[in-house]
Amino acid sequence: MSLSYRGHRPVLLADFSRMAPDQVSVYVDLTAGGGGHAEQIARRYPAARLILIDRDKEAVARLREKFAGMERVTVVHGRAGEVDKWLFLLKVRKADLIFADLGVSSYQLDDPARGFGFKSDAPMDMRMDTTTGETALDLIKRLTEKELQDILSSYGEERESRTVARALKKAAAEGKRTVKEFRDAIAAAKRFRPARIDPATQTLMALRIAVNDELGEVERMLERAYVSLAPDGVLGVISFHSLEDRLVKRFFVDRRGQVPLPKPFDDLPPRPVTVLKAVRPTEEEVLVNPRSRSAKMRVLVRN
Repeated sequence: MSLSYRGHRPVLLADFSRMAPDQVSVYVDLTAGGGGHAEQIARRYPAARLILIDRDKEAVARLREKFAGMERVTVVHGRAGEVDKWLFLLKVRKADLIFADLGVSSYQLDDPARGFGFKSDAPMDMRMDTTTGETALDLIKRLTEKELQDILSSYGEERESRTVARALKKAAAEGKRTVKEFRDAIAAAKRFRPARIDPATQTLMALRIAVNDELGEVERMLERAYVSLAPDGVLGVISFHSLEDRLVKRFFVDRRGQVPLPKPFDDLPPRPVTVLKAVRPTEEEVLVNPRSRSAKMRVLVRN
């Protein structure tokens, strides 16, 4: 197994390694992506069982190729929010280390066919799992202008959400289909342009979050990962924007305060936990990997 990321560079890899417990029998990666963090675990714990989950079928294919021949590695095409189901099906009781990197992978960003790039001529898709669900274009067509405005305001904090929502509906009605066409429509409609970032950044991020139900998935993931932790188990999450980080921080603080879990786990007794200080990338890491700039890792340890 060669340590070659081929364009994909794992974020906060050194900090991730430091937060891992001394003994790991079962490692679960909820968003395995390029497999960089999983590869670190496979090398450090040669007897550990690895369960790698990803909702992107292309990522799953790469992971199966990367870890081919390693019987202790199981790769699953599924959602992070279904981790308890997958552990049950794989007859695994609890995990010592559970990890999630919530960012869009470099493979997805760099593949123009996926529609994540701002100037891509690819269709407005933006699905993490291209085998199911509606595309970003489907979403724009289905929602009313007011519903789109609410999404842009809530998920993208877009100050011109009303104007941009109108531009999106107009572009869809005119038969626009590609990311570049919608990006240009957004840019032309906006009066205020933030310095140093593309004017469509907040809107396209908000659409991606809505298409993939990313915030709902994070909430489900946290609940199910937490109840799947073994004693002394560690749960680590890397987030890349404030909405995700706020969910993770609130969940961890609630567990530290022994707030009862939400349904369907509300009958489980609270567990004492430790929440570690959030970690950000160093200046050196940001220089090497600019996409790590907004990353933040939070870690919970079951006592």
